[in-house]
Amino acid sequence: MIINSTKIMFLMFMLMSTIMSVSSNNWFGSWIGLEINLMSFIPLMLSKLNYYSSESMMKYFMIQSMGSMIMLMGIIMSSFKTSLQMDLFIICGLMTKLGMAPFHMWLPSVMEGLSWFNCTIMLTWQKLATLMLISYLINIYIVTMPIILSLIIGAMGGINQTSLKKIMAYSSINNMGWIIISMKSSMTLWMNYFMIYSMMIISLTLMLNKMNINYLNQCFMMNFNSMNNMFLSIMLLSMGGLPPMLGFLPKWMVIQSMMNNNDYLMSIIMLMTSLITLFYYIRISIMMMMVNSEKPKLMKIMINKKMIFYLMLMNLMGFIFIIIIKSIN
Repeated sequence: MIINSTKIMFLMFMLMSTIMSVSSNNWFGSWIGLEINLMSFIPLMLSKLNYYSSESMMKYFMIQSMGSMIMLMGIIMSSFKTSLQMDLFIICGLMTKLGMAPFHMWLPSVMEGLSWFNCTIMLTWQKLATLMLISYLINIYIVTMPIILSLIIGAMGGINQTSLKKIMAYSSINNMGWIIISMKSSMTLWMNYFMIYSMMIISLTLMLNKMNINYLNQCFMMNFNSMNNMFLSIMLLSMGGLPPMLGFLPKWMVIQSMMNNNDYLMSIIMLMTSLITLFYYIRISIMMMMVNSEKPKLMKIMINKKMIFYLMLMNLMGFIFIIIIKSIN
């Protein structure tokens, strides 16, 4: 994406609206911040190079508007109804915006029509304000079923996908379940999880954008050398949470916190769905590493090996963090 003054302006509005939303002292101010954030991101989604971007833009606008209406209804009802009903409507509106199950249907199709740059924004920055607002209003009795559904649907939905963007969308749904359940423990835990998750998303999408890969078959048709295959495989395995990589670290911290709270049933569900998520990342990695690079391929890719090395190193840092945390404890 070419950065021009208009896009920089919209990016600045996105930044300021998120700060406005999370720092507001009332729900109406937070709602206004989310709406400014939405209207700032919509123009960035449109691309002349992508035929489906306008369709994704309209879907995103309609779903986010629906979530805003539900949230606004909860804010209005708070003046004359019980707090539980207010919490229910506001959290449902926020989960619709977030793309959590059972309000997840729009996320994979919208992701499919976006560039990798916009996918990165949608999976990271656009979720920050919404997650902060949910953490202010977290009610474990309301969010337990959406968490379980997000874990299961996010794991099962990505198995038969051939589009990498849809795979990452379902992986995001699964990770949202992990982040919301970590809010039960502490603010620090879920923010650390989200920060590490964002680092992995950025590193993986940077590489996929550089290689211009959107579908699984492109991974096998393009002429990557064995080193590039290894770099991309490490990033994919880190996204899946394979120890001792960076993606394993936040999940390990959440499971440890759940076990300390004696929440064994939820821990088992989280571990089982995480293994399914890891399966489809391992499947891609093994298939890539087994491809014979000497065979004729569709095209040859030239990438910046220094940049890829740094991204791979960042994803391998989980091993060092685990040793440090274990020594502190």
